[in-house]
Amino acid sequence: MSEPIRSRAADISKAPTPQNTPSSVTNSYLRNQPPTMPKINEENFANNPVVLSMVGDKLFPLVGAPLGYIELLPSVVKDRVFGLKSIQQQQMTLEAEFQRELLELEKRYFAKYEPLYARRRRIIVGDEEPSSEEIEQGKTLQEDEEDEEDDEEEEKVKEISEEDEDGKEDGEPEEEPAKGIPGFWLTALENLPTVAETITDRDSEVMQYLVDVRMEYLKTPGFQLIFEFSPENTYFSNKTLTKTYHYQAELGYSGDFVYDHAEGCEIDWKTKEDNVTINIERRKQRNRTTKQTRTIEKLTPTESFFNFFDPPKPPKVTEEDEAEDTKETKSEEEEEVDEEEDGELEARLELDYQLGEEIKDRLIPRAIDWFTGDAVDFGYPEGFEEEDEEEEDDDEEEDDDDDDDDDEEGGRTENPPECKQQ
Repeated sequence: MSEPIRSRAADISKAPTPQNTPSSVTNSYLRNQPPTMPKINEENFANNPVVLSMVGDKLFPLVGAPLGYIELLPSVVKDRVFGLKSIQQQQMTLEAEFQRELLELEKRYFAKYEPLYARRRRIIVGDEEPSSEEIEQGKTLQEDEEDEEDDEEEEKVKEISEEDEDGKEDGEPEEEPAKGIPGFWLTALENLPTVAETITDRDSEVMQYLVDVRMEYLKTPGFQLIFEFSPENTYFSNKTLTKTYHYQAELGYSGDFVYDHAEGCEIDWKTKEDNVTINIERRKQRNRTTKQTRTIEKLTPTESFFNFFDPPKPPKVTEEDEAEDTKETKSEEEEEVDEEEDGELEARLELDYQLGEEIKDRLIPRAIDWFTGDAVDFGYPEGFEEEDEEEEDDDEEEDDDDDDDDDEEGGRTENPPECKQQ
């Protein structure tokens, strides 16, 4: 701190004035000993929960508040702003009407899709066979999609298969033709990248019994996904597994329906060993007194596609909880833990919603393309990967140039020490 002002500073003639400022006074005490301020320790400031709480209480009410410049506009201009708000509200009302009518239109056309989906199911499970007209049309579509090289490869494969058929001995038994299309839905789901990441090897054994994936619209905004399994399923007794997605009644700011929550179903696994959502750890324990041994089981949850039917639930925050949160002062470690947990829950909710939308909008309408793998080629726009590769090459070249510049400026660089592994 500066030294105390002595009696010589009390002379009024030398008091700073607009004509006699400290910078213009030769013998001013301010010039000889400028005042100093204690330096603020930012680290202590940031780690002080009391100070952060006080600052947060002051800043929190300002979040989302109007900036206030509207109040400074002339009354005539403000009236025009109010008029634009009214016009926008009329547009949003029409937007809400459009979205509701669009949903009703989707439902009407979905009713027309359902007979086609039902026939698709019967062909997949082997109850029906496609007509000759459908087969010919499908072959024409396939030929149109393939290029000349693929056509040549197909002809070669066809010639080889015909030679093999001609070369078969009469005594060899013919293979029994498969019923329907085995593993249709499992293959289609494994070709859908987002869903494929959730399917494990144990899941694949269960999903061999999956015979149909379909959806239904709800009376309220939302939809339900239905997974139908064969009666021969040996893992659980449910014939169908359902996942229901609910939207909020009111439209969001953008005019679209806003996701609210999802509901799953309980899977009735026949045995603990059949449950692919858990791992079973068994170990033997011996009693020191009786010398008898017993087996202890430890069940731990594990990653599985079937966790899809047990969706995460967003926390319900009440007014009492909010009041308690404002009163409590948490430490920095507790706040970091809470933020990490909230981030994990938010990521799980986002992934769960994304999986439902992927199955609804991409898998069910284009199931045959996901089974054959044709839909995989349309995952990104044409040339998207090439652009990424070019950008990466450019970045590498820039890095190399930077390294060269560093070498030129700093002269010869020393070799880094060798990494020795023990």
